[in-house]
Amino acid sequence: MALLAERGAIRAAEFPRLASALVRLKRSGALSSPLPGVFVAAGEFSGLTWMRAVSAWSAPHGAIHAGSAASIWLGTSGPGVELAHPSLRSRSGVEVCRRLVPPEFITITSGIRMVTPGYAAVELAAVDEGRACCEALRRGLATPDDLDAASASLRGSPGQSVRTPVVAAAVVNPWSFAELRLHRILASAGISDWVANRQIRVGGHAIVPDVRFRSVRLILEFDGRSAHSGAAQFLADRERQNLLEAAGYRVLRFGWEHLDQPEYIVAVVRAALRAT
Repeated sequence: MALLAERGAIRAAEFPRLASALVRLKRSGALSSPLPGVFVAAGEFSGLTWMRAVSAWSAPHGAIHAGSAASIWLGTSGPGVELAHPSLRSRSGVEVCRRLVPPEFITITSGIRMVTPGYAAVELAAVDEGRACCEALRRGLATPDDLDAASASLRGSPGQSVRTPVVAAAVVNPWSFAELRLHRILASAGISDWVANRQIRVGGHAIVPDVRFRSVRLILEFDGRSAHSGAAQFLADRERQNLLEAAGYRVLRFGWEHLDQPEYIVAVVRAALRAT
């Protein structure tokens, strides 16, 4: 039982000497077997336990992927488990994608064999417009290079034609879906020569502007509703802007509603670029 407590789920084939003991414990009601040859503690069947059971059942070639993998680091949950495996078939509670994930994109977290955050985020780019990519970047779980590598690995897979432009926009390093939309507005208008979320030092302080132009001292900041709420955050944003402007930067601020007015953003940025 100590081994079970450590792993959360045991595949009998991995421990042949324990096979008869596992069967006896199941008969006694101490264990249950949710998948063929896999045993878990009876009465302790949470979402994570189910993922551990699926991971054990699909070893050594399976990997929890896509939304199921992302749910672990996003703290969300959904029905069923998405599994990548080259030969297993889908069954109740397990949706199998016939794919062998390269080992460099696999990690083991909480006893679950799963794809890396960057790989899962790129998979989801086919359906979520890049939201998971932005979140993985913001949390430091993936780098732009990680996203590029995962995208290259998925070349030719279903949904890749949708993923490719989404990942291309995400590798610019937006930390939120709103920032990604802002980047798309700039790119669509042909406004270039800028970087996103790159640290600079101003007045002895480390500052990470949302968008900073390389050749002129112009910075764009996006004020999201949640990230910039509250009196303390409002004051911190003003102090940050004062530091930047005292160092000679011009700062333009945009809110969520402006993203639905791309012509306004483009006009203001172009006017600032001409004046800077």
